Amino acid sequence: MISFLKKRKLIITLLISGGIFIILSSFAFADDLGKTYRFFLDSTYDFQARTEVLATLKKISNNAYFYIEDEYWLKLTYEQKSDYLEQVDKLAKEFDNTIYPSLTYVFGQEWKPGIDNDEKIIILLTQLKTSAGGYFNEKDERSQSAEPTSNAREMIYLNATQLSSSLIYSLLAHEMQHLISWNQKEKMRGVEDDIWLNELRSEYAPTVCGYDSAYVGSNLEKRIDDFLARPFDSLTEWKGDRYDYPSVNVFGHYLAEQFGEDILKYITQTSDVGIKSVESALISKGYNFTFSQVFNNWAIANFLNDNSFYLGQYGYKNPYLKGTINISPITYSIVSASVINIAQQAKGWSPYMYRFFNKQGAETIAKDLEIEFEGAVSGGNFSVLYIIDYISQIQPGIGTMNMLNQKGTIKIPDFKNTIDSVTILISNQFKRTNFTNNDPTTNFILSVATTVFIEPPNNPSTPPAGMAKPEDYGLKEGDLIRAEGDFDIFIISQYGYKRLFLNPVIFNMYGHLGGWSSVKTVRPQVRDAFITSNYYRYIDSPKVYQLEITGGDTGKLHWLNMSGENFLSQGGKPESVFIINKSELNWYPKAADKTSL
Repeated sequence: MISFLKKRKLIITLLISGGIFIILSSFAFADDLGKTYRFFLDSTYDFQARTEVLATLKKISNNAYFYIEDEYWLKLTYEQKSDYLEQVDKLAKEFDNTIYPSLTYVFGQEWKPGIDNDEKIIILLTQLKTSAGGYFNEKDERSQSAEPTSNAREMIYLNATQLSSSLIYSLLAHEMQHLISWNQKEKMRGVEDDIWLNELRSEYAPTVCGYDSAYVGSNLEKRIDDFLARPFDSLTEWKGDRYDYPSVNVFGHYLAEQFGEDILKYITQTSDVGIKSVESALISKGYNFTFSQVFNNWAIANFLNDNSFYLGQYGYKNPYLKGTINISPITYSIVSASVINIAQQAKGWSPYMYRFFNKQGAETIAKDLEIEFEGAVSGGNFSVLYIIDYISQIQPGIGTMNMLNQKGTIKIPDFKNTIDSVTILISNQFKRTNFTNNDPTTNFILSVATTVFIEPPNNPSTPPAGMAKPEDYGLKEGDLIRAEGDFDIFIISQYGYKRLFLNPVIFNMYGHLGGWSSVKTVRPQVRDAFITSNYYRYIDSPKVYQLEITGGDTGKLHWLNMSGENFLSQGGKPESVFIINKSELNWYPKAADKTSL
């Protein structure tokens, strides 16, 4: 007897003139319309925790068989059955014409012809819990000898009660992506992807198919509403509840907007998984970003949502995302003698956001602001970003707190007179793999106090408006760069400055920077975005020198024989001073002192 679950090639033996001819036929047995079969179910999704169900094949399309659960079907009236079949026809056409070709183009192919040697997918409409729209069960991709409750078919389960829902096409697209990902990751490459990233692709699948273009009633609208209700949920921890989906949905849209929709194909079709697969996809596409940088930019975008500056990294292009996402931080007012201490237990890859408004009156003595952070060393790898809204300019200042042993300080001078608010964005980025449904928390303390700086901060963290930040260009402080077509090598700082290595001899004095192989080639516009500084200081001396370039590879140093106050009053910026080693200091001839800039 030929099993209903598998196609079989017919072997026809013909006896002609005593000769035996064996013909291998290309015909195969397919599922028969109107036939009833028994399917195993995942009881955790079923509305009555059933483990199996009888279902009848009601529709055959180019790419799928559509089965309807008998128990549900028999409850319907004649008119309801007629309407239901019309909905199934529409679903079948949409699957063939839109869902299947769109998703296989972006993510790749499902296992085909698969474990059942049948190129069609089974879509079973069965009664699920109200909260479940559908599911994919990877057990079905195994033989029954290996997995007794496997249906040994490429299958997708949809909630029969939601066929008339406006989201039914999005639900089918979501589950189809899981079917594809199982093949691309587990079958073809022998790896299991992180749940959060697999769900991210499925959440983006309706957008691939165009179902989020009409925003009202779409999956995207539903997810954004939930995202705004709980914007600080961990991106990577996966409990499987409704608030896990919004963050991966929004992050997936950000990835596709910033780096192109095909980044999802790179992420899917690699043996890397999770965070590493995102980074390898970025490298494959020619981008010089780490996952941490992308996550930080995304978190800032959820607050600012303005793509008119910083190369559009801090905003969305999609009109629905652009018009709806503006996360409201926890807010505090800074008044005279304010001291605010915030203690928090942080989940990994969850953005915690605090905004401090300037409410200091004219009579206030304190005019500066000092922000201190301390995170737990064990299990901590904190990123602390600051976003400064100035009173007299539109573009905010954005930067990163320098950390040592999970501690750091930001000093903001003249907060009273020049700043409208400061927003601090904190995330723990310690864990990169093996995420669970209950990842640990890590403690941090954020302290904010008004003060008066007796001396200008040694390392001011509020560079002038318009200064470039390395992260704006996929770079980081200390990177070595050169422009395309130019051999001059510079090192960049987090404050928007760069310094020139005057010649190869000086460059080779800094072997710890990685040498020639570490130099990154950038566009001339990126190089020019950083201001060249010729102010140097030997690491063990407070003396500041100004470099005078006297030739292609030569120069001399002038000691700036002036007080720090004079340096500042003449327009000098402490953050523009680069530290040099003793070998470089001794290499230059010394010229006459300077008493003015």
